[in-house]
Amino acid sequence: MTRRLLGAAHRVGTCSGRISLATTYAATSDAERDIDWIAVELAVNGELPEQLTRPEQIEIARLLTGQGMGPKEIGLYLGITAGTIRTWRDKGWKVRTAGRRTKTARFSAGCDTTVEGEL
Repeated sequence: MTRRLLGAAHRVGTCSGRISLATTYAATSDAERDIDWIAVELAVNGELPEQLTRPEQIEIARLLTGQGMGPKEIGLYLGITAGTIRTWRDKGWKVRTAGRRTKTARFSAGCDTTVEGEL
């Protein structure tokens, strides 16, 4: 799926068309949740960074949904499916913490060797 620019008509925030995210501390990132707040702010204002983490995508989708954009538009903008956006919304926009492991798989490499890795 290709990404597209967020049009001026869909920009969110103040009367100037921009949204500003305030943090309660000086850091611009949340290492525990793997979110760069500057990347999120740029993205919701139509300046999509090249790479976003999954938690950043979820936060952007949450903010854009709150401003009236639909899952299809958000999905096109972020390069993911509308179904993914709906799933995130239905699950309450939960973001996993960076320290939490994802699913692990064990593969038998034959004989007595077992290889472990993330899916």
